[in-house]
Parts: sequence; C-alpha cells; structure tokens
Amino acid sequence: MNLPIRVYVPNLKSREDRKKSIVLQFANRSEFDLHVVCALELKNAPAALWQTFYNIVSIEKERGSDFFIFCEDDHVFTDAYEKKAFFDLLEMADHYNADILSGGMSAVCDPVLISSNLFWVSSFTGMQFTVVYSRLYDRILASKTDCGYVTDIHLSFIAKNKFVIYPYISVQKEFGYSDVTSMNNEKGRVTKLFEVAQGVLGDLYKCNKFFSLIPQKKLNDVFNIDVHEMCIPTCIINLKERKDRYNHVLNEFSGRTEFDVHIIEACKNKVGAVGLWKSICQIIEEAKESNEDCVLICEDDHIFTEYYDRTKFMRQILLASVMGAQMLIGGIGGFGNLINLRFELYWCDWFWCTQFIVVYKNAYDIILNADFGVRDVADERLSSILTNKIVIAPFISEQTDFGYSDVTLENNNTSSILRHFAKSKRRLAHYKYAERIFSEGCLPLANIDVNSYLNQCNLKALQLGCGYNLIEGWLNTDLEPTYDAVFMDVTQTFPLPDRSVDYIYMSHLLEAFAFDQVIHILKECFRVLNKNGVFRLVLFSYEEIIKLFSTSNFSSIEKEYIKCNIKKYSSSEIDLTDIDSCLSVTLTNFMHKFYNCNLYNFKSLARLLGLIGFVDIVKCDILCSKHKPLRNLESCNLYMPLNMYKFETLILEATKG
Repeated sequence: MNLPIRVYVPNLKSREDRKKSIVLQFANRSEFDLHVVCALELKNAPAALWQTFYNIVSIEKERGSDFFIFCEDDHVFTDAYEKKAFFDLLEMADHYNADILSGGMSAVCDPVLISSNLFWVSSFTGMQFTVVYSRLYDRILASKTDCGYVTDIHLSFIAKNKFVIYPYISVQKEFGYSDVTSMNNEKGRVTKLFEVAQGVLGDLYKCNKFFSLIPQKKLNDVFNIDVHEMCIPTCIINLKERKDRYNHVLNEFSGRTEFDVHIIEACKNKVGAVGLWKSICQIIEEAKESNEDCVLICEDDHIFTEYYDRTKFMRQILLASVMGAQMLIGGIGGFGNLINLRFELYWCDWFWCTQFIVVYKNAYDIILNADFGVRDVADERLSSILTNKIVIAPFISEQTDFGYSDVTLENNNTSSILRHFAKSKRRLAHYKYAERIFSEGCLPLANIDVNSYLNQCNLKALQLGCGYNLIEGWLNTDLEPTYDAVFMDVTQTFPLPDRSVDYIYMSHLLEAFAFDQVIHILKECFRVLNKNGVFRLVLFSYEEIIKLFSTSNFSSIEKEYIKCNIKKYSSSEIDLTDIDSCLSVTLTNFMHKFYNCNLYNFKSLARLLGLIGFVDIVKCDILCSKHKPLRNLESCNLYMPLNMYKFETLILEATKG
C-alpha cells in the first residue's frame, strides 16, 4: 500500500469554518495526504459536487492510483478510527473487488455482514469519507458531467461492490446548514440519520452473533429425523361468501397429505384487518388449548410456488424451531433487512403478507396478549411484537391476484400484490450476490456489464428502462438498476458501439420525456441497432382508451378494467353509464401511474421513426411479433392482467434499414 493516502476535500471559498474543521480532523494523521480543492459553484449544488468529484476521478485515473479517499468538509473521525484496523479493512475490501468503501453512511439498503467490521450494501447515501477504488474509475468517467447527478445515489447505481465499515469511523458534523442537501439544514437531522443507519447495522451484527451461537450439532440432528410422516395442523381463513377463493385454496392443498387442513370461517368486521387479526387469534387460541407445537395459518389467496418441496419444508419447520423462531413465513411481499441463516432460511426484521405463516408455541401468548387497533394491520403488528421471524427463500408461497382484497385496500389495484412479491424477489437477488463472498471468498468485478454482455451473448438484445421486469438473456438497463441490471441514462449517449444489438425493447418509458429528449432516444436506438435490427416500442394509447369509451355497452372484461381504475383513483362510486367520468378517471389513472409528459398515436410516432431512418413500421398486438425474440415480452408486465392491458396499450415495431 502506497502511503500516505491521497484525500480530496472539496470546499467552497466562502466556507472557512468548514475548511478549518476538516484540516483539524486530518492534523497529525501522517497516513493521509490532504488536498483541499476548490469546489465548483453552481445553482444546482448536487450537480456541482458531482462535477467536482468527476474532475478528481479524472486526476486519479491519470495518476494511475489504486484508490483515493473522497471527503466532504463536514467529515469527523469517530473514536472507532484506528490506523492499522483501517488499513486491514482497505485490503480486505480490495480483496472482495470493492468499488467503494465508506467510513460511515447516512442510509443503507440491504446490508449483509461480511466480517465483524465490514458490511456489503446494495445502495447508500453519505459521501463524507469514501474510498474509491480504481476499478470504478472508468464507470464514473463514462458518466456525463453535464447531468445533475446526486453523487452518492449515482455511485450506488454504477458501483456493484459497495462496503461500509462498522462501527463507523466517520460521521458528518452539523454546521447548521448544508450546501448540497437543503433538508439537512434542519438541526439534528444529519446526526439522527447516522445514528439510525449505524443502529440498523448494530442490530444486524447482534442478530448474526445470536444465530452463530446455535450449536451446529442441533442443526445437524434435524437431518437425522424422518420427516416423511410429519403432518402440520393447517387453518385456512375464508369468508363464507368468497367461493372463488374457497375453491382456489382447496385446490392448492389437494393431495398434500402433510397438511391437516381446516377451513376457518373468517371473523367479520367493518375493518378487514381487524377481522383478520381476530381470526388469527382464534386459531392460535385453539392451537394453545390443543398444546400444538406450531400451527400453519393460511389466507385463501395463498398459492404454492415451484420451489415448494414437502421434505425440505418439514425440515425447515424443525430447523427454524431449533433457531428459536416464533414464526416461519412461506413468502413475503416486502421486508426491511434479512440475515442468511443457511438452509434457504432468512431472519427478517419486518415483513408484509401473512398468506402462509407457521406460528410456534413460543409466540402464542405474545400474539394473544397484543393490542390491535383499527389502524393496525396484521403483518406489521406481528413484525413489531415478534423478534424472531424467519422467511423461506426462494419463496414457497405467494398470493394469487383476485383483483380485490378483503383486508388491504391498496391491493384492490389489480396486480398490486404481484408487484410487491416481484420487488421482494429482486431484492433477494442482492443478498444472493453478496453471499457469494462466503462461498467463493470474493465478489466478481461486476455481475454484468455492457462489454461482457456483447462479448459473451449470441443474442444481442437491449431492454431500456427495465424496472423489475427483467428479460432473460437480454441486456436489461435502467436509471435505477437492480442487482441483475445495468445502469443506463437514456437521455445521454448510450454506452454501446454503433450497430451492436439486434433488438431493442422499451415499454412505457418514452412517454416520460420531453420532445427533444425523445428525438435523442430514438436516434440513439437507431445508432446502436444493427442493419435490419428491430425496435419494439410499447406506449400508453389514449386512442385505445377513447375507443373503449365510444360505447357504454361494455364487455365483462372491459367493465373489470374500468372498475379497477375507479377503485384506485376515485373516492366515490361512479356509474359505468357515466362515460365522461369513467373516461376521466381512467386517463387520470395512467397519467398518475407513469407520469406521462407526452401522448402519441401510431401515426405521430411512425412519422418520427420514419424521419430518423426506421422502415417497416408496423402496429403489433400484445405478445405478438414476426420476430421470435420479441414475442411474449409483455408477459413481464406486472401492472395488470394482459386481457386488460390491451385497453391502454400501443405497440409498434420498426426496422433499421
């Protein structure tokens, strides 16, 4: 390691108080070579910080350094800083192919404990003490300086391997004002952010330590138990009038003899969540009286996934019991933080969705004695009163979409629940990625990037603005990418060579941009497509909406589509014969959901595509294309069933001549 370590601190000329503070922090610390640099001054303060940071990276790239430290002038060393320990963590993070090592973050997402003093995170905020490694330089310099990037958020997207030291060796000092983040002008806010973030890491550290103390022999003994004759008492909650759900859930458990199934008539209450809680308590009361070690409580929208395996599940019930679990959950639609306990089991701090929960004896009295108000919901209340909640992942249970919910009003929005589970599964991928450290001893330089994709894949296909809808075998990109997608800002030059892809797919993205940006995006798509390459474009179609409301003689599926919009975006009932009101609500729905700036029809968009150079511009049906790689792509859509999706959708394909 080359010493001293170069440290850059941007400082505004007018902020002498901050300059004195930061110089004092590094006084008598010979391991650091402090450079206070003049910060750029722009009206957009975050953009100024980004450009200053960009210029520093350019200097370090030219110097050929292995890493440098970027500090803000409000950085303060904590009592946890110790030179040798810091050097050891620098080398450890480098061994794990780190892009970034932070001395302390103001917010963390998906933290995973790597060693006693090091966490991996999927995203973060806080740049006051950040080691930037050379393997990230090129990705930073590929970004544009004329964009108003927020530095920490942008680095979260383009850096894959991000680590933070625990306990923190750096926090931010409060000066009573902030030159970058206006919210931080509030007294005490910055201090609180760091306390909360470090508190989360501290809780995860303690939980990891607790589970590490469970004797391995106890866990191993579970695998010597014959579980083939095991049977678990299973109580399914169902409202008597919900025959569709009753038939559905009985079909799910049909032929599964490991479940002793009992249909429990749901307790009715004008507040659905209260009725569900009373039903849960009734089941637990009976399980307690029967001295059951545990009981499985199901809601009638539960559906088994392909990952369910009888033998594995029965062992997981026993393993979770050995771990002291109060609850074992088959699948969740949301969570805060997880800890991998092995055996496809994860501890979670809080969770959403109670469609498949095993409640253990040690939780009976806690639940029965808990208060439950009219504003409470079951999953959040269970999360708050139970400390040892374990979830199975991959999920063995999810919720099917009936288009309505008897408990959660938000889930009346068609496919809302599907999106919750999809998001949870995407977040789980972050944990799987970080956990490769334990199995392989280091992380890959990046799970995927543009060059490796173009060099390795026979199919050259690009999806722009993928969100959570990833297409297997494609280069999936987004401004806010998940673990298995690549960062791309479509308003900038695409980081792909000319004529490098055969197919491009973009769904509900173009509408969000101003006209000059739309022209840029379409030109970039044309540039990167190979000759005879095809661009498939999906947009909101106001013409299809207006066409739907040209008559009041709606089909059953058309009525269902309109009702979904009314439920979500109208505070009062609307008669389906009131065409103007129904149309207004439906258009408001989509404009709200996708923040559309521009509306297009086939004629106007085909003209734009033609001016840019595209030929053979055709209108397509959902899922249909004469090009095999472009078929069935809309099946990735999680916002609504496909038989409704068609009522608001325009799909075009255009070929590069």
